[in-house]
Amino acid sequence: MKKKLVVIVVVLAIISLSIFLGNQYMNRPVATITYSGTIEGTDLPVQPELGGRIVDLPLQEGQTIKVGDIVAKLEDSQAKISLETAKAQQIQAQAKLDDLMGGARSEEIRRLKGLLAQANANAAGLALNVKFEENNLTDNQKLLDDHAISQQMVDAQRNKRDTVKAQYQGALANVNAVQASIDQALAGNTQPTIKAQQAAVDIVAQSVKAAELTLSKLTIKSPASGQVIYKHVQLGQVVNPGTTLVTILDPNDLWIKVFIPEAKLNQVKVGGTVSIAVDSYSNKTFNGEILYVSNQAEFTPKNVQTKEERTTTVYAVKIRITEGKEQLKAGMPADVTLQ
Repeated sequence: MKKKLVVIVVVLAIISLSIFLGNQYMNRPVATITYSGTIEGTDLPVQPELGGRIVDLPLQEGQTIKVGDIVAKLEDSQAKISLETAKAQQIQAQAKLDDLMGGARSEEIRRLKGLLAQANANAAGLALNVKFEENNLTDNQKLLDDHAISQQMVDAQRNKRDTVKAQYQGALANVNAVQASIDQALAGNTQPTIKAQQAAVDIVAQSVKAAELTLSKLTIKSPASGQVIYKHVQLGQVVNPGTTLVTILDPNDLWIKVFIPEAKLNQVKVGGTVSIAVDSYSNKTFNGEILYVSNQAEFTPKNVQTKEERTTTVYAVKIRITEGKEQLKAGMPADVTLQ
């Protein structure tokens, strides 16, 4: 009986100890794990859309610039000539359109009226000639009937009458043509003519815009504020389109890449926050946000972990720095603690 009691007491003691140790384990603080990395920034290459010789390169490495600051200027003499030519063509096309819209000038109308008077006088004179030759043909026909002249003489007179009559018809056609020109001048130009010239004006206007755009692209401006970290070209150098002139570091886009072991991946989620510590500010931490977690496993980089851990399967995690951008700089070593 006593042995059974001893066994029961021992079992109860073991159970109590297990419960106590379990509670202690559950209530202990979760150990935090720190991952090391280097603060990096986004590099922005500044590249021209057009090629040419560099005539101005005012920036130096290390210089801080703002959006819109001039990075470089390319030779623009030919572009300026093209722009002036396009502007001259625009003025000429617009002047012609204004002339069409305003109708014919009074001098042109007077000239046409003078031609009409001359054409009418010519037609009137030929009308008298036609009548004269008609009478001659009638007289010759009577003489032929009286056997006073030959048939050949009558035929010759008829041909003469027909020739003069044809000239008269031509004179009447000329009168009508001149009158039509006067009518058109007085009524103004036709809508198709005006529309065609308006289209020509629009085309030249687009040519001016294209020339202005080309000229503007020969002055290369900074697309962002930041620091010039590299200058890749020199003054006087001839560059092609797409050549990198300078590289700018964007200080507002700082980030860190760390490598998380597969076993700890459950602590990481996109949008989660982390704390960041650097040696320069030993008593302060900065917040960061997890941007993405790589979906492809890799081995730990040699310069991150110990030799024994180099074969550990890890996932790259990119973290965006959300505060402390005034203090933190690209190139600083940093420690990241998951929260």
